Amino acid sequence: MASRWRRAKQFFSKAPEEVDPFLLWRRESADAGLDGFGSFPFNRTLETIQKSEAKGALEGVQLLTRFCASEQPYWHAFVEHYRRMNVSGIHVCVQTDVDRDWLLADAAEHGWTEFEVHRLDGSLTPDAALRSLNLAPLKDLAPYTLLLDCDEYFSFQRADGPLCDLLERYPHAQQWHLPWVMRPLLGAHDWQQGGFWGHVGKPVVRSASMHGVAHDHLFDLGPDESSGSVPIGAFGVVLVHLWGRSFRDGLLKVFHNRFVDAKSADQGQALELMRRGELPVRLRLLAYLDLQLGYLPMGFEEAPSFDLALEEVLLRRVISEDDEIRAWELFCEYREKLQEMKDSIPSYPAVSLIDLANCLPTLQS
Repeated sequence: MASRWRRAKQFFSKAPEEVDPFLLWRRESADAGLDGFGSFPFNRTLETIQKSEAKGALEGVQLLTRFCASEQPYWHAFVEHYRRMNVSGIHVCVQTDVDRDWLLADAAEHGWTEFEVHRLDGSLTPDAALRSLNLAPLKDLAPYTLLLDCDEYFSFQRADGPLCDLLERYPHAQQWHLPWVMRPLLGAHDWQQGGFWGHVGKPVVRSASMHGVAHDHLFDLGPDESSGSVPIGAFGVVLVHLWGRSFRDGLLKVFHNRFVDAKSADQGQALELMRRGELPVRLRLLAYLDLQLGYLPMGFEEAPSFDLALEEVLLRRVISEDDEIRAWELFCEYREKLQEMKDSIPSYPAVSLIDLANCLPTLQS
């Protein structure tokens, strides 16, 4: 143990230009990968916390997120959550003029000044549009940038001070990984049931080092920066991913989602499928996640408050009340089916949601 500590001091005392301490520790440590989180040695540091004057959990951190019309019922809860954490700014990417105008009018109505809306090419897929965003103007606006979606809520599972204080423990690092804690909110008390680990998470980056967005789970760093990211979930820093902020949210995503992936493969036939007694892929995934045991605290004192009236207005534009009732009945039937066959389907998070979308049984099979 003593020799291991001496090696740690030796590695971490060298200047950045002499050695990358994370890579060196990984190469020479006999304990690599043995911490139970898969994070050793990348989350190791001998730096102590240098207390900052930050007054909120996310002071010094700006957000980068995306918005479309189906997010309207949930937008205020998202914004207020991050305003309470004293986030330094919120950069919102949209792909239509209508979404841009709605955001700007809504922010003006509430007196929110933290916003900057970025209008991206509407002909691109959401992922391609996000990759096209020029991050250079954002580099000097805040020390750190967190990439996330509107159903992801930053949370400390233990009181540990501002996020920037934790990140400064890693002067050699440029990017960090915040793991998902998953929780569908289908009932009034689901937020009290606890969450469960997701199969991935989202990145926070040192703003000066970000070169672009590689994809929605990783920043692209400049050519002179170290690749990869430091996992810090072991410190209790997580993103609570509300995968389904209600059943109606799941339905809205079925009809409004613009992502091209296995979760939305049957989007064009979704209503027809439900009328034939079958459940679309996204709702099958929601049922699967709703069956998972909640064993992790989410750090919420109360559930987020969504605009349920607006949610219904948007839903009625795409599905009738009778079809919604039928969808809920099919959902409950499918959830019971999965419960009965749970020992013969893959376990989460050992499998990704995309893989689950391809292998979960249909309701009628």
